[in-house]
Amino acid sequence: MNHPTKKFLSAIAWICPLLMTATAQSGSLPQTDPGGKAVIYNEGFQDLPENVQPNDATISLYEERKAALMQRRASQSRLYTIQPKGNAAEFAVQPNPPSQTLEAELSKGYILSYLYFENGSIRYNGKAKDGRFSKNIDDETVFTSHSTGKSITSYIVGHAICEGYISSMDEAIDWPMMNKTLYQGQPLRQLLNMSAGDKHTVDDRSSRVMGSASHHRDMGLDTIAVLLEGTKKKGDEVFYNNFLTDVIANYVVFKAGNGYDELMRRIFQDKVKIKHAVSYEKHAATLTNGQRSPYYGELQTQASYSYRMTRMDYLRVAEAMMKDYQSNTCVGQYLKESQKQAKLWPRYRPQVENAKFWMHSYSRKYGAQFYFDFYGMSHRNIVATEGLHGQNMVMDMDNSRIVVIHSAATAWDQRVFLLNVIKDGQLPK
Repeated sequence: MNHPTKKFLSAIAWICPLLMTATAQSGSLPQTDPGGKAVIYNEGFQDLPENVQPNDATISLYEERKAALMQRRASQSRLYTIQPKGNAAEFAVQPNPPSQTLEAELSKGYILSYLYFENGSIRYNGKAKDGRFSKNIDDETVFTSHSTGKSITSYIVGHAICEGYISSMDEAIDWPMMNKTLYQGQPLRQLLNMSAGDKHTVDDRSSRVMGSASHHRDMGLDTIAVLLEGTKKKGDEVFYNNFLTDVIANYVVFKAGNGYDELMRRIFQDKVKIKHAVSYEKHAATLTNGQRSPYYGELQTQASYSYRMTRMDYLRVAEAMMKDYQSNTCVGQYLKESQKQAKLWPRYRPQVENAKFWMHSYSRKYGAQFYFDFYGMSHRNIVATEGLHGQNMVMDMDNSRIVVIHSAATAWDQRVFLLNVIKDGQLPK
C-alpha cells in the first residue's frame, strides 16, 4: 500500500536526534549499510517495505525485480500497451541551477529521477548519479506508477465522459458483470472519491477482496464479482484502497466497448504525445468456481491502474493535465469539478512528527483520485498524485509549475524536494 503502518511511524519516532538533524539538513534519511550488499526484505516481492532505508545494492536488486516482473507479465500477455506515434515534442531544457541538496540526494539518496518544469521548459533535470546502480537511470528507464496511476485512470475517465462513453460523474453504475455487487447503482462519483462504502469487502493492506487468498490482480474481475455477490454499500466515508481503482478502470473498458483502444490512443498518442510505449499490468484471467464465466478473458475483467512509462512521458501526462485545466477544455472542467467536489482527506496531518515522508500528509482534500488543498497553499490550485515510495506528479495550475519525482524508498522529506518547490518556485539550496 501507499500509506504508512503504525509500526513504521513508531519505529521512525525512535530514531536518534542526531539522525533527525541530518534529515532536516539533507532532506533524506541516510542509507542503512551504504556500500554494503543487497538485502532481501521480502522474498518473492518486487516492492521494498516502507520502513527501510535501502543501500544502492538493495535498490538495484528491487529495481531488477520490478523489471523481471514486467517481463513475466509480457510473456503472459498481461500487459496492455499503447505504442508511441512518433509525434512526441521534446521539452526545452535549461541548465540545472546549483542545488547542493538535490545533488547530494541524487548521489546517495533515494530519488531516482527529479524533473522541475515551469512555464514551458524543464528548469531542473536530475537523475541518480551514473554508476550507483546495476543499470543507470536514463530517459528510457521505465518507472512503475504505483498509485499515481490512480490519478491517470481518473484522467482517462474524464476523457471517457467528454467523448460520450460515460454521461457524467453522477452516472449510476449499470454493469451486468457487477450487477449483484455493492457497486451496481452507485454514482460513479462515489467510486472516484473512494467513498463507495466498500471497507467491509477489501483488506486495504494486502489488496485481498472478501478474504481471498489471492491478490486482487491475480484474479479476473469476473471472479471477484462472484466473491462480491450480495454485498451492500456501508457508509460513505473515504476508504482509500487499491482494488476500487481497478473497478473504475474496468468500468471505462465496459462503457467504451469496441472504442476503448481508440480512446486510449487518442489520449496517449494524440494528446499526451508519448515518446515511448506506455503500458499497464493486466489482471490474470481466472476460472470462477472452477469454470469460465461468460466474461472470461475479456478486457473488462483485466484493466488496472498500474502504469509503466518513462520519466519524460510522466511529465508529458502532467503537462497535458495542466493544459486541460488551464485551457478549460472539457477534460479540464472534469479536473476542476473533481477539485470542487473533493472530500475531506482523513490522513491530513501536517503537524504530526514524521508526516514529511508522505505528500498526502499535507493535503486537506481528496477527490476523483487526486489530492487538493495543500497546507500553506490553501488558496492555490494545486493538483497532485502520489504513489508508493514517492512516485509523484504535482501541478501548480496557477503558476504553470510541475514537479515529477520517481523514488526507490519512503525516506526523504516531501517538503524539501516537492511541496516547497511548488510553493515558492525555488529549488532547495
